Amino acid sequence: MGRTHAERRDEAERRLLAAAVRIVADRGIEGMTLTEVGEAAGYSRGLPAHYFGRKHDLVAAVASYIADGFATRLARTSDRPPGMASLLHSVASYLDRAAPDDAAPTRALMIALAEALTEPVLAEPMSGVTQRSVGRLRAMIRQGIERGEIRRDVDPHAQAVIILGTLRTTIAHWVIDPEHVDLATLRDCYVSSLQRSLAA
Repeated sequence: MGRTHAERRDEAERRLLAAAVRIVADRGIEGMTLTEVGEAAGYSRGLPAHYFGRKHDLVAAVASYIADGFATRLARTSDRPPGMASLLHSVASYLDRAAPDDAAPTRALMIALAEALTEPVLAEPMSGVTQRSVGRLRAMIRQGIERGEIRRDVDPHAQAVIILGTLRTTIAHWVIDPEHVDLATLRDCYVSSLQRSLAA
């Protein structure tokens, strides 16, 4: 039995996004064209524009593909209970996944975030990516408070923003200077510090 139109479209979108991730990671957003993305994914030159619209729309989709995809995979594979354990595991996993054998997604996400600082057209969609990430962390913190693991005077939203900002800045340092940034050591230090500062 052949695949449905929706299945073919989903596969095409994934391949286009994967190709865009590689190109952005290698050459930045300025070095990426919609035509090249289509060809690199094995499709027509016009398919990226047909699916995603403008170049900046594709960049925003790339950021969502990376950030939301990580969260989905983590939720599907983690066996940690909700609350503090889930929060600390997510923080550690965020830093661990930044430096696997293939660091292209990490580089591409950092580049997209930096581009949003100077490109107003990207600010709104990138804000959406950020707010979803903050929301996931906020939910874990609230669960930890409800379970009595995290102090009740902790502001879940403010703490979630601080955690995400710390993680992104740490990753940015590593992307810029990987020889002098030991992510494994920073991961252990930050997880330990976070646990001490939040514990009830």
